[in-house]
Amino acid sequence: MAKQQYEQLSPEWFQPAPPNVGEQEKINRPSLTFWQDAWLRLRENKAAIVGLVMIIILTLMAIIAPMASDRTYKDQNLRHAKLPPKIPVLEHIHWLPFDGRDANGVDVYKQRGVKEYYWFGTDDLGRDLWVRTWYGTRISLYIGLLAALIDLLIGIAYGGISGYYGGRVDNVMQRIIEILNGIPYLIMVILFILIFEPGIISITLAMVITGWTTMARIVRGQVLKLKNMEYVLAARTLGAPTSRLIFKHLIPNVIGPIIITTMFTIPSAIFTEAFLSFIGLGIRPPEASLGSLVNDGYKSIQTYPHLMIIPAVVISLLILSFNLVADGIRDALDPKMRK
Repeated sequence: MAKQQYEQLSPEWFQPAPPNVGEQEKINRPSLTFWQDAWLRLRENKAAIVGLVMIIILTLMAIIAPMASDRTYKDQNLRHAKLPPKIPVLEHIHWLPFDGRDANGVDVYKQRGVKEYYWFGTDDLGRDLWVRTWYGTRISLYIGLLAALIDLLIGIAYGGISGYYGGRVDNVMQRIIEILNGIPYLIMVILFILIFEPGIISITLAMVITGWTTMARIVRGQVLKLKNMEYVLAARTLGAPTSRLIFKHLIPNVIGPIIITTMFTIPSAIFTEAFLSFIGLGIRPPEASLGSLVNDGYKSIQTYPHLMIIPAVVISLLILSFNLVADGIRDALDPKMRK
């Protein structure tokens, strides 16, 4: 039976199909660069996108809000001291804390005859907390970005040179890093601020004293792994100078870990500045940062909780947003995370 079925099969059915060269050479999917592929995977990370949007909103508010107000961060009006938040329209929704009433339910604005609106209330000197909060956000962002930029430059140069030369140079440079890491970070920062006058530059430099060591170690490890690759040996054989090998061939190939480390450095620097300001070693009055605002509000947390809660919420959103974006970038730049 099987033999009869086999004999009924026509040899014409088994002729090879003519090759379609056009279909074989056709690209069904557009080719993507490394960064295009990373951006597509970053967009699929909803948490990272939420964090990115939040960073943009907070940054715009820090830039626009102080300039759009007719008050400045240091204008004082003792008659308007310690007013609770009051926002138009939202003041009629009594379950929201924006109706101008204190903890006892008293309409402080009506009691004092204040007709102005203070969206975030005022502090103990009558300064507008709305302007001071966003001005403090601007200062915190500035310090965080400046510290991260300095860490980036020092860490890349130090780690790149240490990893590329290796041997005795690497041993000496790594012992220097170990000595710096052996000194307690907080003690070094406090001593630096006590020696120099407290301010934005001194706080930034204090955080940078040992902050660049993490970046340097990451860059060194990557350079040690890549410096014996074929394309580096080929460039060296063709006579490329050391500076070109480091900054044109090695550093661009470790840009992923560099970006990730920088994104985690920014929230760390913001938190460090807030901590220093909270213990009284940060920004001096009448300047404001989120840490100094939290410190001022902590003294009146039981009677006027809005003085501490509002800047604490802003700094928490800021740090959380940067961490979400950093996590998303880490996953997007990691080839192992591809589905």
